Amino acid sequence: MSEHKSASRRKRTIALRVIPLALTVLALGGCGTSSTPATTQATVTVPHAGPADTIHVVMKNIMYNPMTIHAKVGQTVTWTNEDDAPHNVTYASGPKFTSSPTFTNGHSWTLKLTRAGVIRYVCTIHPGMHGTIFIAR
Repeated sequence: MSEHKSASRRKRTIALRVIPLALTVLALGGCGTSSTPATTQATVTVPHAGPADTIHVVMKNIMYNPMTIHAKVGQTVTWTNEDDAPHNVTYASGPKFTSSPTFTNGHSWTLKLTRAGVIRYVCTIHPGMHGTIFIAR
């Protein structure tokens, strides 16, 4: 087989492997924006995380994403506002923490998790916007 045919066959084989992967990523990740908040909840679990690990929560489309997270004592959670509207992270129940100030697009706020339990929090500007952190030892 000539080098040209061999190279052509390799390119075709790679394309046949990459295209389905790309389509899968698009299908799972979505490919557009919506002005209507999603109604599904996302959960992030960090099974082998050490104390220095940070869990990231994005504030977008008037919701926390993910809305529910699992963490360990010693980890930190960072909320980043990617919305046009201002938001906050306000204590509702569970191990007590000092609520965040209100912050705008592009700004972040971080909380160090110091006690096991279940923290529930809300955005007082958008009462339907709520989240939960399950904290293990």
